[in-house]
Amino acid sequence: LSQSEKDQLVSHIYDDANWLLHMVENLLAVTRIHPESAASINKSMEPVEEVVAEAVSRFKARYPESPVQVCTPEEFYMIPMDPTLIEQVIMNLLENAAIHAHSQEAIDLTVTAKDGQWIRFQIKDYGQGISPERLETIFEGSPYGAGESADSKRGMGIGLTICKTIITVHGGTITAHNHAHGAVFAFLLPIPTQPCA
Repeated sequence: LSQSEKDQLVSHIYDDANWLLHMVENLLAVTRIHPESAASINKSMEPVEEVVAEAVSRFKARYPESPVQVCTPEEFYMIPMDPTLIEQVIMNLLENAAIHAHSQEAIDLTVTAKDGQWIRFQIKDYGQGISPERLETIFEGSPYGAGESADSKRGMGIGLTICKTIITVHGGTITAHNHAHGAVFAFLLPIPTQPCA
């Protein structure tokens, strides 16, 4: 094999190893959750900015060529969450943007307070967007689009189903829509009305 062929093979092995690592993390996350009971997750009061920073750091380690612009509130927020699981959600959404947007532009990760009751996390890309038929079922676990097989392009469905489960057991909601130049995923987590014991 030529050096370029060896480099290409190593690159493919690296990409597949990253994908496998992420998939195992997703599956392990699912085994920790029982959707019928929010008590099945271990919540603690966590600083929003630190959880976001950790997720972005992990993402950049895996996708160093995918830039991310992060904007967080000036105000300091602590909210109840399982930080590992919320980091997993942010990682999944950033990875989807990096892989499926087909864009060289930076991904925007914006965190804002909403109505004093929610923290809103938004991941916005500037790519090809999501087909309308996919938007209708994107969180329902159908990983492949029309004409795709399990051995073709890796789909988004499994990771997004896990994202929805994680956010639901945290008492939040998750949505997806298109904007004029790409796709937007956003989820809300509740701000506690009184300090946790």
